[in-house]
Amino acid sequence: MGDIAEAIAFFLALLAYLWLLAIPHPWTGVLVLLAVAVSWRRRSLTLKSLGLGWEEFRASGRRWAVIWIFSVSLFLILGYRSLFSLAALTHGAVYFTWATAQLVVYQSMTYLPLRDNLRSRWLAVGLAGAAFSIMHVPNPVLVPATFLWGVAACLLFERSRTVWGLALLQMMLSSTLFWITPQALNRDFRIGPYYYEAHSTQAPSGTFAPPISRPR
Repeated sequence: MGDIAEAIAFFLALLAYLWLLAIPHPWTGVLVLLAVAVSWRRRSLTLKSLGLGWEEFRASGRRWAVIWIFSVSLFLILGYRSLFSLAALTHGAVYFTWATAQLVVYQSMTYLPLRDNLRSRWLAVGLAGAAFSIMHVPNPVLVPATFLWGVAACLLFERSRTVWGLALLQMMLSSTLFWITPQALNRDFRIGPYYYEAHSTQAPSGTFAPPISRPR
């Protein structure tokens, strides 16, 4: 139960950071990263167990074949007019880096402790998805979308333990969702206290903006 208690404590600390500290004291995010590093060391997690190995990434091409075909096709069909520019490629690379960091923390600090300590794997998946969704409150687009993605990411992680693959899928699916939802509703995918800030053409620092701008 120690790992579950740690997962709950980390979830609450991350929620408190987002709502109370991220805007006035962004430097306190270092404490969150330190907590992650201490947990990884205590649990003796390796690059492979964290999902950062290359063999599993290559294997995901076969194991997730249907998901890859669907995601890549939708991404290219909807975004072909805006993808092939330096700005889009740069923004996409930055978002991919962010998604990788987000997912490695999500899987290692939320899903794996639940999966390894609960009798029901489906309960672990559902709780992990709910935790991921709550982190995106109050955005009305991201709350349901991130629950579904959080659940799907855990199930895919079981089939092929690769955060690299999950990050690529998240980048494509996030962009697709951004393109098909009204900007007045998705608010540039801002979450937490950032969601209530006045709209601007430049996403404010610390938000979770999608990687690619809208197709023209």
